[in-house]
Amino acid sequence: MSASLGPVREVWAQRSRARTRGDLLYLLYVVAMGAVVLGLPALLSAGRALARGDVLALLLSAGAPPTAIALSLAVAAGLVGLGAVRGPALLPPFFTATLAGGPLPRGRVLRRPFARAMLLPLLAAALPAVLVAATLMAADRTGPGTAALLTLAGVGVGLLWGGAWSAGQLLRSTPRRLLLLLLGLGAAIAAAPPLLAVRELARGMWSQSAAPSDGQVAAWAVGLAAAGAAGVALCAALLGRLRGTELAAQAARWEAATTSATATDLAGAAGAFRALPAAGRRLRAIGGGPTVLLYARRDAVAWLRTPDRCAGGALAVLLGAVALGGAPLLPGPAAWTALLLGALALRTGAGAFVDGIRHGVHTLGAPPLLGQRAGTQLLLHAAAPGLLLVALGVLGGTLAAVVGGGAGSGSVLLPVAVAATVLAARAWEAAKGTMPLALATPIPTPQGDLSVLVMLAWQADAVVVPLLGAAALLLVLPSGPGAVLLTAAALVGLLVLLTRRRLRELQA
Repeated sequence: MSASLGPVREVWAQRSRARTRGDLLYLLYVVAMGAVVLGLPALLSAGRALARGDVLALLLSAGAPPTAIALSLAVAAGLVGLGAVRGPALLPPFFTATLAGGPLPRGRVLRRPFARAMLLPLLAAALPAVLVAATLMAADRTGPGTAALLTLAGVGVGLLWGGAWSAGQLLRSTPRRLLLLLLGLGAAIAAAPPLLAVRELARGMWSQSAAPSDGQVAAWAVGLAAAGAAGVALCAALLGRLRGTELAAQAARWEAATTSATATDLAGAAGAFRALPAAGRRLRAIGGGPTVLLYARRDAVAWLRTPDRCAGGALAVLLGAVALGGAPLLPGPAAWTALLLGALALRTGAGAFVDGIRHGVHTLGAPPLLGQRAGTQLLLHAAAPGLLLVALGVLGGTLAAVVGGGAGSGSVLLPVAVAATVLAARAWEAAKGTMPLALATPIPTPQGDLSVLVMLAWQADAVVVPLLGAAALLLVLPSGPGAVLLTAAALVGLLVLLTRRRLRELQA
């Protein structure tokens, strides 16, 4: 196998900008020294800053282990779905056609990009584990040995995430959906209060964190690391089973997305991964009844035509609503972290249900069908996603209140208000149009061209506005439900006015 790849590597190494072996070793040296000199002190400083009473109470609470397990399983489920559209073992289209599609062993060719991609889930799980360990050490709640075991457990979780990502790329549609269902059920079981068996098992593991001499923490950490390493090794051994058609499709989508993202067209980058309708072809989208119900029916049928995307969006909205519902029940930085993650997840999941709103914007300049202009279509297309987001917000907020033991109505009211704000922000984002060419004008400075920052700022408002709206709603939540409803109405009304203004500018 090495001999067959030798000529290919020799030709690749002769290109003008090729890195030599010394360059690669130096790059590894710089990364390692940067992690030791900059990364580790930064994590220790962050741990000392988080060593507060409210944060420690949250980390050492009885509900922390089930929550961590539920979040880990939910992330694993998301990675399984991600593997279906962009897996870890992926090469550019040219190398996919020439190397992965040629006579060379496909598993051998894909091993190097697979190993590089595994670093992403590994770091995503290990860094929070190191931060938790640093926080507990700064508060003298644990020693270096237990901190090392927590870090090892984080490495194991990261490897398991990498295996889930690879499984999403390796499995066919039916086994992939079954794995998604099992992981989702596992997350629900870990978070549900009635199912005490899993929760008591996790609590028993967590209660031993202050006494590593018993060996239970070490057993869990080593077990997670071994299971993760075995899963990654198994997936690496099965890389040769990947189908060339799926590899070529994923490579083409990823190249299109990276090209759009490089040009600061983030909407185009996200659109490259949008699933094509492949189900429900016999569902009737046209029927009788009032106009609002007609539009709602059309939108619902469109969602069912892409069931995987619809289920993923609903899951993201539900998880975001749970996080938003838990924000009022958490203290200090934990509340704002839950609010940030919940608003981002809700906004991301809502993208699967606002295609009708995007279509209404695209009809600008065309003859109005049935006498309905673009603004009217936006309002009619907002009915179905609005009802769905509110229902998922109520469900997620209720789950957060039940799991967290909260008695107030803020856990339910906050996700619903944020959902309405996010829907209005999505409509405002859809009416944005293309970026003005004036923003792409080069801005030469001694530090380089700063026009990229201007273009990124033009794109960032689509994410910043929902986050600011969620923050405003959390700030007024202590004033009562009336203040939250008035603030949400004001935010939605302002976004509607801004959307109407953008539609007029586009039409002009």
